[in-house]
Amino acid sequence: MNKKFIPQMEPLIGKEEAAAMQEYLKGDVWLTEFRKTEEFEQQICGFTGSKHCVVTNNGTISLVMALLASGIKPGDEVIVPDFTMIATPNSAKLIGAKPVLVDVEKDTLCIDMEKAKEAITKKTKCLIHVSFNGRTNDLYKVKKFCAENEIAFIEDAAQSLGSFYRGKHIGTFGDIGSLSFSPPKIITTGQGGALLTDDSELHNKMKKLKDFGRTSGGNDLHDTIGYNFKFTDMQAVIGIEQMK
Repeated sequence: MNKKFIPQMEPLIGKEEAAAMQEYLKGDVWLTEFRKTEEFEQQICGFTGSKHCVVTNNGTISLVMALLASGIKPGDEVIVPDFTMIATPNSAKLIGAKPVLVDVEKDTLCIDMEKAKEAITKKTKCLIHVSFNGRTNDLYKVKKFCAENEIAFIEDAAQSLGSFYRGKHIGTFGDIGSLSFSPPKIITTGQGGALLTDDSELHNKMKKLKDFGRTSGGNDLHDTIGYNFKFTDMQAVIGIEQMK
């Protein structure tokens, strides 16, 4: 019997990543997030067209941060598709919100917006749209739906880096878009995630959320609650090469 393990998917790491890491370790090494992380964020902005990017320690935390930055509180309802990775509803549960599962369309495997209309209540504060494996339905309709119902629009675009809808990168339609860099994703940094937004206020909130609520990097002035959801420059070195 052939017992050879055949992986469903595996990360592609080449000589470019190895050479970049060796070069990085020869220089002014901080290891934690610093200049290389900033370079990686700028690279993602340039590729996706997003005004702002905040990289984080993983894609699940990216969704948690997006919900927190959007003002979602315990007891609020968050509409999510019933066909998605468990991290999507878990992100709502982690902050005490209630994920409300809604069926998906059979053709796109994305949330059925007619069913989403039926799920709206007075407690609904957010909809998380999942573009499964880079596929999507009409994101302009989703955006309009969220605006009309005055709820936050978050895109779980974990598997959609490099995917576009009508010429616009998926993950840049919502108030916030979330990417993931775990091994099965389009690019990988081992673990990691990123948040995309064109809103400067949301960008500032998310930067504080991942860095202990600091008002700016390097000081110990904290004007809000924050956590340690930071990235590392070592991951960024790999991510920069993966994006090429």
